[in-house]
Amino acid sequence: MHRFNKAADLVSEVLNGYYDQLDVADAMSRIYVWLRYSATRHLTWQRNYNTQPRILSAAQERLTNTIANAHGRTTGEAQEWVRMMLTTVGRGGDGQKIRDEILHIMHRNHIPERKGLWMEEWHQKLHNNTTPDDVPICEAYLAFLEGNGNIGAYWRVLSDAGITRQRLEGFDRAITLEPEYYPEKRDALIRDFRNYLGILKAVHSGADLSASASAAGNRIPGSCRGYLGYVLSHVGDSQILPLLEACVEARTELALSGTLPGSRELLYLDLALEDQARQAAERGVGAAGFGAAAFMRPLLQNLCLSLGNNEELCYCLKAWNELPQSVRTGGRPNKEEALLAVAVVNRVRRALADISDRTVNRIGDVSSAYGRAFGVEHWAYELFAEEVIRGGPAFAVSLVITAIEPMLRNAAALGAWQVISPIAATGRVEVVAGLHEVQDKTYDTPTVLIAEQVTGEEEIPEGCVAVITPDAPDVLSHVSVRARNMRVLFATCHDDGPLKQLREAKGKWLHFTPSASGAVSWNETTAEAAGAADDSSHSTVSKPTKGLKIEVPNWCGRWVVGMDEYKDGVVGAKSKNLAGLRGRLPDNINLPASVTLPFGCFEQALELKENQDIKTKLKKHVDEVHKHSKHHADHTTSNGTGPSPAALLAECRKLAMQVVVPKQIRDDLAQAMKGAGIPPPETEERWALALEALRGVWASKYNDRAYYSLRKAGLDFDSVRMAVLVQRVVPAQYAFVIHTRNPSNNDEREVFCELVKGLGESLVSGMVPGSAVAFKAAKDEAGLGSPEVLCYASKSEAMYVRDSLIFRSDSNGEDLEGYAGAGLYESITMDPSLLKKVDYMEDRLVQDPAYRRDLLSRICRLGASIEGALGTAQDIEGVVAPDGAITVVQTRPQV
Repeated sequence: MHRFNKAADLVSEVLNGYYDQLDVADAMSRIYVWLRYSATRHLTWQRNYNTQPRILSAAQERLTNTIANAHGRTTGEAQEWVRMMLTTVGRGGDGQKIRDEILHIMHRNHIPERKGLWMEEWHQKLHNNTTPDDVPICEAYLAFLEGNGNIGAYWRVLSDAGITRQRLEGFDRAITLEPEYYPEKRDALIRDFRNYLGILKAVHSGADLSASASAAGNRIPGSCRGYLGYVLSHVGDSQILPLLEACVEARTELALSGTLPGSRELLYLDLALEDQARQAAERGVGAAGFGAAAFMRPLLQNLCLSLGNNEELCYCLKAWNELPQSVRTGGRPNKEEALLAVAVVNRVRRALADISDRTVNRIGDVSSAYGRAFGVEHWAYELFAEEVIRGGPAFAVSLVITAIEPMLRNAAALGAWQVISPIAATGRVEVVAGLHEVQDKTYDTPTVLIAEQVTGEEEIPEGCVAVITPDAPDVLSHVSVRARNMRVLFATCHDDGPLKQLREAKGKWLHFTPSASGAVSWNETTAEAAGAADDSSHSTVSKPTKGLKIEVPNWCGRWVVGMDEYKDGVVGAKSKNLAGLRGRLPDNINLPASVTLPFGCFEQALELKENQDIKTKLKKHVDEVHKHSKHHADHTTSNGTGPSPAALLAECRKLAMQVVVPKQIRDDLAQAMKGAGIPPPETEERWALALEALRGVWASKYNDRAYYSLRKAGLDFDSVRMAVLVQRVVPAQYAFVIHTRNPSNNDEREVFCELVKGLGESLVSGMVPGSAVAFKAAKDEAGLGSPEVLCYASKSEAMYVRDSLIFRSDSNGEDLEGYAGAGLYESITMDPSLLKKVDYMEDRLVQDPAYRRDLLSRICRLGASIEGALGTAQDIEGVVAPDGAITVVQTRPQV
């Protein structure tokens, strides 16, 4: 009673602004955690205190009305947590009936009110302190009666509800006896206690379907009644899909009616329908096989109706509804249809992971802190957030994915593995949450990392010989390029089975072998056997590359140079390669107009009088970083020697962003851009954005990942000189990357490509998770004319930017022979890129097979042409304009 009243007060105070600095969603989630601990009986319900049922139910009614009012006054995530509060407390109401009706039942059936009887003990508890435990106690007694006095049925129902003999005996009004059986009164008692169960549920079980429908009464919209009637008459039915659809359509009509927000009775009905849908799915998925695919649409819709922020799930639902009927109905999809379905399933899975992460981030620490403070058992607060997730509507969707994905991947001819860097490796297994957590670590023994998350931006840690992940970074992401260059095994596994085996092998030595078919196998070995193989294998702790050196070029004396002046020692490989393609490509392929700020401009700018203080501070920080490199310490801590390299490099980047750019750079840049046909910035505000982007590229000389990568190669990060390639951002409908040698199997006879909507940064930056459209083609005429789609895009977002400029890093440390520095440094658009939600399933690329074949063929032919022109395998980036014109924005030798 007191807890409910206090919770009602807190909810009202939050809504009325008593806590100015408190985020409403955060506050509501904290109150929810407290109430859930109460509902799950981890908090004491009463202690030496008599609470009559009518007083308890009045407190419940006050709290639930307060919650309903809060639901009507909140939106988004805050509203989602408010709604969930109602799952933790019954609606309250006429609690006096609990007290009165048990006496009427005893009198009608001539059961005496005297000690020594089970029913009298329960009567005393109900009279003094009714709690939600009384619902399963009543259900257990009904099971006992219906089983003709089966005491095993009584204890089984209690056990399923988490009620033990010790809990019964621990009530202030203890229940120490087992129920008595009255054969001649059996039928009358069953009738009476079924009615009494309804009274108990009306007070304690707000989300009970029958009670909720009855309480909602004529508030229920007419458009909802038919669906609700079907659900009520088919609860527990073996026909799962019609029941699921009726639950979800009833919820949809409640939402569309506009009467749901703030209506307590309709909210309880909505929660009861949500729970029925979840129960039906959990009951039916296991036996449905691939037929469970038919459950996906209603279950996604059910989840959308429950979330405060459902934009991504709505896109997932839309994408699923656009799939061929053979997939949506659980039929027999062909390979093409299965490939499309796998892409949508991957997007749905990522959305579910986001929901899980958001829930854990919101209540994980809070529930643990509360649990410890309440003296709750360790397991209860450790699993608290997980149980909230598993008890919600997202879990049913995950069950469907688990059921259908293996069959979809099989139909799509997709194995469990996607090998990005096919290298044999031997090492000791370590499991990490994310590769970013260990990218600056040094392993003393060859180590295989099982990394749950890989964004594509990370550096592979020193001593790592293999990275296995369930994540799917792009083939041209930084980490993918680095893995191939470092000869590190890098593979994605889409099957929970092998991943579970590898996680369980933590601490063991394993030898991994990628096969020609694209799978990965392994066998257990020993440290001694691994050491003996080191002489003939790459699988050792990485060491600096012998003879590798960064040549430090001098400034050429010019702030800006055009394409005709792209020479060794003046600009980097990006600029030179573009210049080298002039006149060597088919007429229908464009090259972007470009100008470059050559090597040494940043260092020369530091010589200006107004930059002297910055230069001094930079030198001091760089010297400190060099000291750390010399001692080869752990680079995440100070080790008692001052700030860590990460902290020092961050300060270097801040200083670089403060550098005063010489006026002559702006003047020369404007003149060179006009000469190259690139419109220079029109206003002072636009010039400020351009120079900020320029400083950003200069500052990326001090990136963490660049420092760690160069240190592993035995190279000095301060020897890097940053030329900056300036181009107009080409309007892009699609962006693509081409590898003219297939990197998954090193086949020189195949070209491998990836394509996304919008800018290519969503491919190579790691900022946009999910897979791109991947395709390959043999380099003969027939192959180039008929590319094979390997997978469709599962990305949720694309990156776009207005008509702008891009400043690309073009350093002397990116393309050294034997060392690939691609992706270490930044390329920055003058205007910020915008992330927009996209639906690949409605795109012409998916909907029009003839258009898709023509576009992919043109991209593959482009790759073959550039490789032929330059004489070596290339990594190529380009864009497709809305009119279909293709522009190559950069190319470099493939590693």
